[in-house]
Parts: sequence; structure tokens; C-alpha cells
Amino acid sequence: MSEDLEAFDSKREQKQNAEMEKVKQFLTEEEVKSEYYMELTVKLQSAQAKRIFRRTFDHIQTQMTAATLLTRKFGLRELSDENVAKITESIKQLSTEMNRDMEQANHLIDDVGLKITAITDDSVDLNIKITCPEGMAFMNLIRQLDNLTMKLKTLWMAGEIALAHSEDRVHAWQVRIFKTADAIRALGQQAYIAADKKKDSDQKKAEAKRAAYKQRQNNSTKKAAAV
Repeated sequence: MSEDLEAFDSKREQKQNAEMEKVKQFLTEEEVKSEYYMELTVKLQSAQAKRIFRRTFDHIQTQMTAATLLTRKFGLRELSDENVAKITESIKQLSTEMNRDMEQANHLIDDVGLKITAITDDSVDLNIKITCPEGMAFMNLIRQLDNLTMKLKTLWMAGEIALAHSEDRVHAWQVRIFKTADAIRALGQQAYIAADKKKDSDQKKAEAKRAAYKQRQNNSTKKAAAV
């Protein structure tokens, strides 16, 4: 069963990689690429947060850029604004609800007087590029999960909560974040298709204008020669 799931995940990841490469290639073309980005270093401690980052961040930020910026560059402002609103709201909702778990964990830590927190030797420092505000929001969501996971590990190690409770809560958040990532990925793909069609349409219109202009010039030349 686990081998079947791994095979499914592998095929799904290959498909997502192929989709992302198409969008990435489109975004790096001279007329559509964005010259702005921010660099920052992010520390992640938990295996769960690192897994989500590894499996989603590059994909999702590329798709977010397509959904929000690429559409705007091709004059699809209404679609761009709609996608910004959808992505922002979905991330905000997750963050707000995760904060409730964080507040409960903090209250329990304060109630029992814990002064130390769980740490790990497996933390990593990641150098990342942010290319849109939605990318920053998604990165903050991953960091939020990382923080919550470490607090729940602290409470488990102190004997205040069961291991099953800690693992179940973190797993539930992982599932929700992956679902949100899938929804964002779909928006990015739709935006890429719409922008690609608009690009082709604009090119055909430009070619038609050039052809019409050339035809007018030819007609003028013929009329002048006939006089």
C-alpha cells in the first residue's frame, strides 16, 4: 500500500514539475519576466515544515506569480485581482485558524510554567527568493507551522499532551496546507493558459496590423506608379 502511495506521489510530482517548468519558462521570457525579488534566510526546525517547503514552495510561488502578476502584464487585471483575493483569503484563513492552536499551546506552556522549548540538531537555514507578496505569505504559513510543531513537541516532551495529539494536529495542518497549495497551483495553471492565449492573440493582432500597413504602403506605391 505504501509503495502504491509513493508511486502515486512520484507521478503526481513529475506532472507538477512539468507544469511548473512550462510556467517558469514563460515567466522568464523577456517581455513577461519580473525584475524584482527579495532574498531572505529562513530557519526551519521540524521535519513537517521542511517537507512542505521542499514539496510546495518553489511550485507554489511560481504559480502565484503566474496567477497574480503574469495575468496583469497581459491586461487581465480582473482575473489578477480575483486571484490575489482568493489566494490571500485562503492563506489568511489557515493562518488565523492555526493561531488558535498556537494560542492554546502557549496558554498550556504558561500554565505549567515551562521555561525551555524543544530544539533539534536537524534545523536548516534556507536562502530563498520572494517574487510576490503571496509567496511571502505562504512562507510565513510554513514558518507558523514550524513554530506550532515545536511547541507541541515541547508539551509532549514535558508530558503535558499525548504524542498522538501532537502528531494528529500537525498532520491535520499539513493536509490543509497541501490542499491549499493544490488550489493555488490550479489558479496558476489557469492563469498561465489565459496569459498564453492573450499573448498569442496580441501577436496575431500585431501581425495583422503590420500586414495591413504593408498592404496600404504597397497600394500607395502602385497608385503613385500608375500616375
